Amino acid sequence: MKRTLRVFAGLLAATLLAGAASAAEPVTLRLGDVKGDRYAALRASGELDNLPYKLEMSAFPSGAPVLEALNAGALDIGFTGDIPFLFVYAAGAPLKAVGAWHFNPATVALVVGKDSPIHSVAELKGKRIAVNRGGWGHFMALGALRRAGLKPEDVTFSFLGPVDGRAALVRGSVDAWVPWEPYTSSAVLLDQARVIDNGDGIMTGYSYALASDAAIAGKKAAISDLLTRLAHAQVWALQHPDAFAAALAKDLNMPREVTRRWVGEARISPVVFDANIAATLQKAADFFHGEGVLPKALDVAPAFDFSLSAGAAEVARQLPADLTVGQR
Repeated sequence: MKRTLRVFAGLLAATLLAGAASAAEPVTLRLGDVKGDRYAALRASGELDNLPYKLEMSAFPSGAPVLEALNAGALDIGFTGDIPFLFVYAAGAPLKAVGAWHFNPATVALVVGKDSPIHSVAELKGKRIAVNRGGWGHFMALGALRRAGLKPEDVTFSFLGPVDGRAALVRGSVDAWVPWEPYTSSAVLLDQARVIDNGDGIMTGYSYALASDAAIAGKKAAISDLLTRLAHAQVWALQHPDAFAAALAKDLNMPREVTRRWVGEARISPVVFDANIAATLQKAADFFHGEGVLPKALDVAPAFDFSLSAGAAEVARQLPADLTVGQR
């Protein structure tokens, strides 16, 4: 009997120790970033120091694969554009927008090759345009065509990712392409592409932090902390553009002149994440539905969770007036 009690006591102690060790294990956040630029801001600004959780980062060339990984449960949180989120949300993906930041919408641009005879959007009638289907490029192109008095059927769309879109423009397989940063700066500086229109007045100018429903349920404190740190990092990047450009050039193995232009043009800044931002996505959803890209009308209100962004919002409220550029 005594031996049985000793064995039981030993098993109980081992179980308790295992439980204590498990409880001490820090939370791990699996982060997906487009090109790794937000992660670079976090690292260069020192905001990754003394994290109370583990952060595993994966970089992707565009927002679509970030969304795919989130939907598949391979990521907890991802940074991507607002427009691509519409389509995975419409498809019922278990994701929510939990944070946002603003960029200069003119950095989403409609460009043509350096030797192209085309100098206006109106001259694209009957031509071929490379865009990323359901993303910023697609949205910008439709808006630019409408602004120029053209219809979508007046052109032919080639649905390509950013790397293939750039290659297609350089070799002349398409007549125009719609990139965003850092692809816009690369096209202008390295390929001598010419901008014939941009997203000012068309694009919302917002990017999102998206989290899976499972991560929101189980890792809310860590996600909220990361969003606050990201807001601080964005302020640091605005205040130290040369240092940030240097960090991007090193981390992403890009020419310094490209990252310098990218940082100077994009001017990414934290924002108060609230219903006003949700309204800009609703307007975008209505536009895409009107153009027949989204097959049905979409109510985006349930796609937002504002409960994790209080810390980031406080950082945004304290942003110096000279750094608040063009927020809509």
